Amino acid sequence: MESKTNYTIVGLVVLILTAGLISAMLWLSVGLNQKTYSTYTVYLHESVAGLTQESPVKYNGVQVGLVKKISLDKNDPRQVELQLDIEVGTPVTTSTSATLISQGITGVTYVGLAAGSSNLTPLMIIPGESYPVIPSKPSLLNQLDSILKEVSENVNKVSNQTHHIFNEENALYIKNSLANMERLTSTFAENSPSINATLKNADIFTANMAKVSRDFPQILKELKIGVSTFNILAQDMSAAGKSVSQTMVTGKNTLDQISQQTLPSAVMLLHRLNAISANLEKVSNDMRVNPSVLIRGTKPPKPGPGE
Repeated sequence: MESKTNYTIVGLVVLILTAGLISAMLWLSVGLNQKTYSTYTVYLHESVAGLTQESPVKYNGVQVGLVKKISLDKNDPRQVELQLDIEVGTPVTTSTSATLISQGITGVTYVGLAAGSSNLTPLMIIPGESYPVIPSKPSLLNQLDSILKEVSENVNKVSNQTHHIFNEENALYIKNSLANMERLTSTFAENSPSINATLKNADIFTANMAKVSRDFPQILKELKIGVSTFNILAQDMSAAGKSVSQTMVTGKNTLDQISQQTLPSAVMLLHRLNAISANLEKVSNDMRVNPSVLIRGTKPPKPGPGE
């Protein structure tokens, strides 16, 4: 009985020591490093290939948590919803953003957090959400993919436009244009002496123009003096014209008076001269018919009845 009781006690001691050792190991491995986490939500508008649960969450390269859950957004299947467990005390503020980061092409993918400013306003829960929502930014690979797509589209557009430009008809035009340019350059080469002479004449002309431009202020000054002199002469001529006009008016009045006084007498004199001329013509005719009229005179008129 005594040996049996001893084995029982030994077994109990071994079990107690084993349990204590396991508890100590768990306490040392977990209990000392136990941390408190807060849950946040992130909506990504891109593929999360390579990201898994328990993937690290790093703030400026420092690990501050783990990815708790990965799922599609129930309201928009184009988005991926992430739930992140982040250590309490991490400065997740209104300026904090989340980005999907890959270490190399085939490296580990994790969620990177970064602050846009030094503002320390904490991120709060918005209505309709269970946890505070950290805004996301496109990852580098996503940006490169977008840029490559745009470049590819632009290259295709340029290729299509180039194809439209360099068709057979335009190629013929370009060929003719090149031929014309070749003839033009040949003509320039043949006429280079004339072109050089023309350039020299142009230099001379430019020099003369520069000289004229230097003399232009003096010419302008003399021109102003000439214009002033011409204005004075014009004023004098205008005054002389007025005097001539007054003289002509006075002469007209004088002529009117003379015509009124002498014209009637002149008219009467002309009538008398006409009568004398008629008498002389009659006498001349009588003398031509009967020259003795000068001696005998004209015959007396026949006596009338009863005389």
